Amino acid sequence: MLIPKDSTIFFPGYILHSQFEDAETYNPDRYLNHPKLAMDYAGSPDFMNRDHYSYGAGRRICPGIHLAERTQWRVVAKLLWAFDIRPGLDDEGNEVELDTDAYAKGFLTQPLPYKVRFVPRSEKHKEIIRRDLKEVEDFLRKWE
Repeated sequence: MLIPKDSTIFFPGYILHSQFEDAETYNPDRYLNHPKLAMDYAGSPDFMNRDHYSYGAGRRICPGIHLAERTQWRVVAKLLWAFDIRPGLDDEGNEVELDTDAYAKGFLTQPLPYKVRFVPRSEKHKEIIRRDLKEVEDFLRKWE
């Protein structure tokens, strides 16, 4: 295929909806056949065996894919370890139901604003998070 000079090509992130049957249903089991890291699949010529395209594709794939994937894993693991993620509260203190279908329509898909609460799992969890925060602040202070 000839792509004219100075063309802009967008890779639609929504492409995964065509890859999975019943794509709107939360089903982590669909990734059981992808035990490796994203880079292992991103470099494969078998594009139908990709687990996702979040880091792009082809020669323009994200050069920080390794760092990004490991950082995201660590951040999400720490959040899930430390906090119960609960529905937000309205002005009367009642829980607000989360609308899982509330997305902005357009070229880039993103969730509409929503409310949730991060509730520490225990006082010990709070202490550890505060200690970790202080260590990070102390470490980064030299670059202020």
